Amino acid sequence: MQRRNATTLIPSIAIFISGYTPLFLIMIIKDFVRVDWRVYQLTSNILGFSQIDYPVGIVFNNSNVVLGLFIVAAVSLLMLWYVLKNITSNPFDITITKAKSRSSEVVNYTIPYMISFVAFDLSKGQDLLSLIIFMGILCLLSIRSQSIFINPILAALGYGLYDCTYTENGREKECVMLSPKDLTAEDAVKYKKLNNYMGIINK
Repeated sequence: MQRRNATTLIPSIAIFISGYTPLFLIMIIKDFVRVDWRVYQLTSNILGFSQIDYPVGIVFNNSNVVLGLFIVAAVSLLMLWYVLKNITSNPFDITITKAKSRSSEVVNYTIPYMISFVAFDLSKGQDLLSLIIFMGILCLLSIRSQSIFINPILAALGYGLYDCTYTENGREKECVMLSPKDLTAEDAVKYKKLNNYMGIINK
C-alpha cells in the first residue's frame, strides 16, 4: 500500500516562506523611520535624572505592508515549528548505506536576498506585485523539485539535507533526507517519509 505524503500544499508553502523570514526582516528594517518617545517628568531628581524617556511607538514608511510581512513571517515560522514537531510520528527503521550532504545548496537562498539591497520600494504596488509573482514562482519550483527543506532557518536549527541510499525491510531505496544530525554509512536511524522523494530523520 502506498504511504500518504506527510506534507500537504499549505504546510509546504509555509515551510518555503519561513526560509525567507530574514528577507522580510531586512525589508522591515529598510522601511523603518523612527522611534517615537514620550517624556515622563519626575517630581524630584532620582540618581541625577529629572525625567525618563520611554518608547511609545515605532514609525514605518509603509506600516500596513510591514505588518503584513510580520504576520506572514510569524505564521510561517509557527507552521514550520508545528510540522517539525508532528511530522516524525510513527517513524520507520532504516539503515543508511550511502549519504551525501546537500546542505551547501542553502546558499541558493542568497540570490533573492539581493532584492532587499536594490531599489525596492514597499510603497509601490508594482514592486509588491513583482515580489509576490517572483516568490510564487520560486515556491512552485521548490515544491516541484522537492527542495522546500533547503532552508536557512532549518540550517540555523541544525538540520542538514542529504542524498541517501538506505535499506528498509531488506530493500534498497533512495531518498533525500532532512536530518538533525550528520548521516554516514551504516547509520541505523528512524525516519518518516514526507513524499515519494523526501524523508525526515527522527531525533
